[in-house]
Formats: sequence, structure tokens, C-alpha cells
Amino acid sequence: MSSSRRIRPLAALALAASAVGTLLVTAPTASASDYRDACFRSVGTRTSANGWIIPARNLQYGSSGVCVRELQSDLASTIGISPADWPGFIDGAFGTKTDDYVKEFQRQSHLTADGVVGPKTWEALISRTTD
Repeated sequence: MSSSRRIRPLAALALAASAVGTLLVTAPTASASDYRDACFRSVGTRTSANGWIIPARNLQYGSSGVCVRELQSDLASTIGISPADWPGFIDGAFGTKTDDYVKEFQRQSHLTADGVVGPKTWEALISRTTD
């Protein structure tokens, strides 16, 4: 094989890293309701004032679990979270970033922006992410 056709190890590594990076950026994300059934099984359900089936628990800063994943997934699809903010966002931990996005969503939805995901916030999220 001639040296002009040989792939150098570092060039091959860079090419592979580029391909992996492209896959990570373009890989499909979880849909808004991927965690909903698991959330409902985990905490149960209740019916909102307008008849939507919502999780039986409120969430707020410090909450964790599959319902927080559902919340994060719903937020990502509803308010258009930048891909730059995706790494580590749908992690099931209601931290500062999730709190900020919840408050942003609540403001956009004309709800009290308190960061507590109660019946009105759940209803607004689920109504926007359910076909």
C-alpha cells in the first residue's frame, strides 16, 4: 500500500471522534411522554381540574426520579431547550437548571412562577405534549 493511501493513526482517531460527535449531536432525543407511564406507575395519578391525568405528586427543587425525567423531557420539547443545554439535563434530578426552566415555562403559561410543578403546571405541560 502506498503511503499516500495509508490512514495515519491520529487522523483515524480524529475521524472516529468526529463521527461519534455527530452521532451524539444528531441522535434522536426522548419523546415527551417516554417516561410518563413509568412516572404514573411510580407515584400514581390524579385528575386535574380540566380532566387531564397527571402525576399524583408535586415536584420541586430537590425532587428526583422518573417523574423528574418526565418533567425534564416535557420541558425540553415544550420550551425548546437549546442542544447546548442537553448534556446531563434529562437526568432525573430537579436542580437549578430544571428549576430555571420550570419557572420559564410557568411564566410563558401565565402561571405563578414558583418552581413548584403542581396540578396547574402538570396540566399545562401534559396538554402541550400529548397528541
